[in-house]
Amino acid sequence: MDMTEHFDADLIGLEGLLAGYLGQYAPDNKFVQELKQNLVSSRIFERRREIGAIVVASLTLLLAGSIAFSVAQLIRWARKPSQG
Repeated sequence: MDMTEHFDADLIGLEGLLAGYLGQYAPDNKFVQELKQNLVSSRIFERRREIGAIVVASLTLLLAGSIAFSVAQLIRWARKPSQG
């Protein structure tokens, strides 16, 4: 076994050892669910949702305005040659 294989084996063993120790300290499912609920209902996430809604509405209006302007330009362009 060369040096790299020995190092990899040691590293894998260390990872397993740490996983065994830290497995005892994992939060219980109830705590995780309560934390998620508190975060979702927090003011900062409410503000992020409001800002996201404003951005989406603004981009929708901008897109609709751009389409309306383009259609108006096409109609004007289509009428010009027939008048001349």
